[in-house]
Amino acid sequence: FNKCSQFQRMLQGSIYHRIRAVLHLWTLQCLLPVSLTFVLLKSISKWWFNYGNSTFSTEKAKSSSITSVDKDRQEEKYVRSYTVVMTGGKMSKTLHLARCLRSFQLSDPTLKLKIVVLESQRFRYSATRFSRCVDHFEVITSPRDSPKSYMDGIYSACKKYKATHFLPVAAPAEAVYDAKLKERLEDELGVAHLHMNSELCDILDNKHSFGCFLRDTLKLQSLRTHQVSSNEEVRKYNKLFREERNSGKLRRSMILKNLSYDPIHRLDLFQLPCSDEKLNHYLERVIRDGNPITEEEPWQLQEFLSSGIEYAAMIVVRKNHLVTMTCCPSSASQLNYIHTEIAPIRNWLNDFMKGLKNSKFTLTGQLCFDFMVVTEANNKQVAYPIECNPRVHTQCTIYNRDDVRAALGSLLLENNEEREKLMIELLKRDYAVNKKYHEMPNVYWFYNEFFKIVPNSWLFAYNGANDFSERSKILEYMNYQVGYPSVGVIVTGLVYLPAIFLSFAGMLPVLIVMLVVNLSKMEDQNSDLSFIEHCLAMFCKASFFFDRLVHLQINIEGDLW
Repeated sequence: FNKCSQFQRMLQGSIYHRIRAVLHLWTLQCLLPVSLTFVLLKSISKWWFNYGNSTFSTEKAKSSSITSVDKDRQEEKYVRSYTVVMTGGKMSKTLHLARCLRSFQLSDPTLKLKIVVLESQRFRYSATRFSRCVDHFEVITSPRDSPKSYMDGIYSACKKYKATHFLPVAAPAEAVYDAKLKERLEDELGVAHLHMNSELCDILDNKHSFGCFLRDTLKLQSLRTHQVSSNEEVRKYNKLFREERNSGKLRRSMILKNLSYDPIHRLDLFQLPCSDEKLNHYLERVIRDGNPITEEEPWQLQEFLSSGIEYAAMIVVRKNHLVTMTCCPSSASQLNYIHTEIAPIRNWLNDFMKGLKNSKFTLTGQLCFDFMVVTEANNKQVAYPIECNPRVHTQCTIYNRDDVRAALGSLLLENNEEREKLMIELLKRDYAVNKKYHEMPNVYWFYNEFFKIVPNSWLFAYNGANDFSERSKILEYMNYQVGYPSVGVIVTGLVYLPAIFLSFAGMLPVLIVMLVVNLSKMEDQNSDLSFIEHCLAMFCKASFFFDRLVHLQINIEGDLW
């Protein structure tokens, strides 16, 4: 019995996750024919769309056709010369911003631009390294291994390449250290550090201090917040909230969440006040999961908004001036982006900038916010900031047309009023209010959508927690709306058919293992769907996916230029 339980724990531990990783890699390698088919069709579509009427393509062709004889003449035409050092080479957002900067350079023949990207040893073979937009790629120490070596690595790269700008594209662990370099890079090397200073970064990066900063320093509307450093402190607040609820003083319930990034409990939405028994059970679970509430790792109690719509907003700021903003509906995975103009959020951000101008702080950088927009008295919509992340968000991929990329690149390095107005007009053009949802550019990731066709399982879990109920709704819709795939979907499916057959032949062992395990666990799954119904739902989702591939100019793959 002990040996069996030990074996089960082993399967649920590192070995289990290693097996899943190997099967994932196997599957992605087998899908190479599908990937190549997509890239080929996308290239043909882009060429057809741009042929004869794209100024950007012409400039790009001219730029790439410069011979060695012409280089001296080209040098004479340059009026400005920039060298931009960027971090975060492993991430899609870094690759995208590098493309934006290069698009800006290609649209302006008087600009000379060199792009240097940095990344740690572990991710040294990321896609950004091999991009034609990047001139140099350097390996530096990760801040998880040595913060000092990480900062020294950035400093050395800026000095080596005579950088004019430092544009940090940070993971959560890096943003604070990028901020600590600000004075050193600006004072010693004269580098324009496109990030906030360390004091402001620490405030914005902490959910509790951010809420207090809004309320006490900037005098802005914000959610109630408390920081807790022990289980006993949580229990005291639970008692206090119960008393406030009984006396009618508690406006909303309070959510308990980790101040650090916590992939295990980030979606728990555990609320106070509650019974002592329920709270103790949750606190014990948190300890078991290895995320206890301590002085070193405190948690937050924040006012919980049960109704409303959640949005993510990314902004570019230069010296307390809002340069550009993009906003989109938020989700747990955040891998689909469609820009939406939300007036309460823009108004709040304008008030945020006004508050900063009246404070001792000067904000420069790229940062993102999570907002909840709720309807309050007199049907007035109010935007409440939930948290701030002082770093670039992948949401920047919304700036994805050729001219929009060039406009963002120009705003990152040379913002002015004329360019800011141009960006507003470009976003209005692509995301006009009178446009239907399916007519707007939609940024997505190919395999994230591809794997959503398959129901959540022990191997693939790309759908939301309510995946089975969504599939049931799809089947109900089929009963009322009997129809057939469009001609475009059928043709696209036929074009991909040879690649799919080749891929599925290679994936056959993975599919058999997955099917056997899923059938053995069918009783444990919260699904009333039969095997046939699952197949029908998959067919419908596959049709939706191929419909996305029919409209390649509207549906934009996040990593493909």
